[in-house]
Order: sequence, then C-alpha cells, then structure tokens
Amino acid sequence: MLGLVLKKAVEEYSSNLKVAVSYLLLLVFVLLFVMFEDFYIASGTVFLSYGATLSILLGLIAGLVFLYFFSFLVSLTIYAVRRDIQHMSLDDYWNELMRGAALKIFLLYLGMVAIFFLVSVFGAQYGLVPVVIVAINFVIAFALMYAPQSIVLDEENISGSIVDSLKFILAQPVLAVSTVLIGSILLAIIFAIEFGLDMLALPGNFISLVFVLVLLVPLIEQMKSYSFIMKFELLRSVEYYQSKAKPAERPKKINAVRLREKHFGGKL
Repeated sequence: MLGLVLKKAVEEYSSNLKVAVSYLLLLVFVLLFVMFEDFYIASGTVFLSYGATLSILLGLIAGLVFLYFFSFLVSLTIYAVRRDIQHMSLDDYWNELMRGAALKIFLLYLGMVAIFFLVSVFGAQYGLVPVVIVAINFVIAFALMYAPQSIVLDEENISGSIVDSLKFILAQPVLAVSTVLIGSILLAIIFAIEFGLDMLALPGNFISLVFVLVLLVPLIEQMKSYSFIMKFELLRSVEYYQSKAKPAERPKKINAVRLREKHFGGKL
C-alpha cells in the first residue's frame, strides 16, 4: 500500500503544482519576521524567542496570522486530493467547508504549539534533558498527524479529528511510520543542502525554508491525505483496480498525405 500511496502522492503533487507553489506566499511573513530580532530562521523553520517585550508581542501576532494562512493552504492541499478522487467542485467546497476547515486546522495547530511550549517550559523546569522534551513533543505530533485530514475529508470537529487520527494510526501503523520516515529523509536532505549552501556563504537557511514550504509540506500532506482516504473500502478497491489496470494503448499517429500535395511531400 505504501508504494501506491507514494506514487499517487507524487502524481497529486505534479497535477496540483500551483497549490504547492502557493506556499511561497508565506515568505511574505518570513520577510516580516526577519525585521524582529526575536525571530530566526534555521533548518527550514522559523523560531521565536519567548519573553514579554513589545517586539515579541508584535512578532507573535504576525506568527498567528502566518499560522492561519498556513492552515488555509494545508486545507487546500488536502482538498485537492479529495477533489481529484471524489470529483468535488471548488465552489461547493469553498462555500460549505473550506473556511470552517481552515479555522479548525488553525485552532488545532495553535493548540499543538501551546502544548509544545508548555512541555518545553515545564520539562526544562523539572530538569528533563532536551532529548526527552523533543521525544514527548514528537509523540504528540505523531498522534495528531492525521487530524487535519479528518477535518477536511471526514468533516470532523477538532476533538473528533484527534480520535480519528489515533484510530487511523492504530489501524495503519506501518503506513504512518513510513510516512514519517519519508518526511524525515526529505528533511535530512534539505538540511544537507542548507549546510552546503552555508559553507558557500549562501543563504542556506532561507533556501531550506523554501524547500520545506514548496516540497516537503505539500507532498507529505498529500501522502497523508491519500492514505487517510484509502480507509474507505469502496475508494480503496477502485484505486487498487486503477493502479493495476493497463493504460489504454494510444492510437498511432498517421501522417496522411493529400494526393494533390504528394508531389511536394506535404503532410497533415
């Protein structure tokens, strides 16, 4: 199943390249972030130092706006998979679901950020080593990795999407772990590119962020979306059948020649 999911995710990425490129709009916020000394870019991520200064407060507001637009693009990425498989129209989906789905995903991500922050703060206060803190946050992120898919594909609320994510991971643990491993490998490659560019005195941190936004995020979200939608037996059977069916043979091109043009070697 992993091979089919990966193949379909690459196809979805290629056919919805405009959606992936639209993540570049978030770079406007990145240019805004670099104006604040409390923000810094590294490893394809934007980091914020926490405190009580006015600069941090303004940066936090900008970060929340960034997070909402990111959530909207994630919902659009997931919808692209649903549209291609279930043949939904964008107008209907926009009017009924997308605005609400983006808001739910935003609140989900905001809650995750708050949990990560609290785990980091209390972990440091109670003497937990950084590796343990990172491991705890990773487990939380792993448990919720399919929640955005549930919000868009199943039209669930936030609490229901968390339950759905856990159920899917328990039902497909190999697929979930494989998706994380593929994402980790791609992220490691991006880190290596960043390191190489930094050695050449080029803006590796900025370029790595572009790769994360345009390549890593949409591709992994499409992998997760296709995996999640395959839980439906009817859709899964159709997708398996289509993946194994031989493509129809294309008719061979025939170069016809008009009789009156034969002397001049003309072709149609």
